[in-house]
Amino acid sequence: KLKKMKSDIEIKDDVYKIIKGSELEKAVTGKLSKTLRPLNSGKEDIVISMLDNGKGQIQEAFVNVNIYVPDNLRDGQAEENSVRLRQLCKLAAELLEVQRGEDYRFTLDKQRVMEVNGKSEHFINNKLLYKQVNE
Repeated sequence: KLKKMKSDIEIKDDVYKIIKGSELEKAVTGKLSKTLRPLNSGKEDIVISMLDNGKGQIQEAFVNVNIYVPDNLRDGQAEENSVRLRQLCKLAAELLEVQRGEDYRFTLDKQRVMEVNGKSEHFINNKLLYKQVNE
C-alpha cells in the first residue's frame, strides 16, 4: 500500500531525532531547534529547516541543518573561528553523511561555511537530500 507523503514537519522530526543526543548536539554550546534560533543567542545553535519537499513515487526533500558559530574578536575585529568551524564541520559530516530510518534515508548533499549577514558569526550549512521510499 502507498505510504502517505511526509509533511515538512514530519521530515524535520526525522532529522531532529538523528541529531538529538548525538556527538554533534553535545558539542555545541547552544540549542537544537526545528523552528527558530533563540533570539540574540550568541551561542552555537543548530537549526533545522526545509528547503523543498517534492512529491512522487520516491519523495525527495532538501533539508538545511545550519550550525551557527560566533566569530573570534581580534583587535576589535571579528573573524571566523576556523578551529571551531573545522571541528563542527567534521562532526556534522560524520553524523549527516548517510542516515537511514524505517522508511527514509538521507545523505549530505553539500556542506559550506558562510558568513551571517550583519552579525559577527558564521554558519555551517549542511544541505541534506532526504528520500522517503513510498512503495
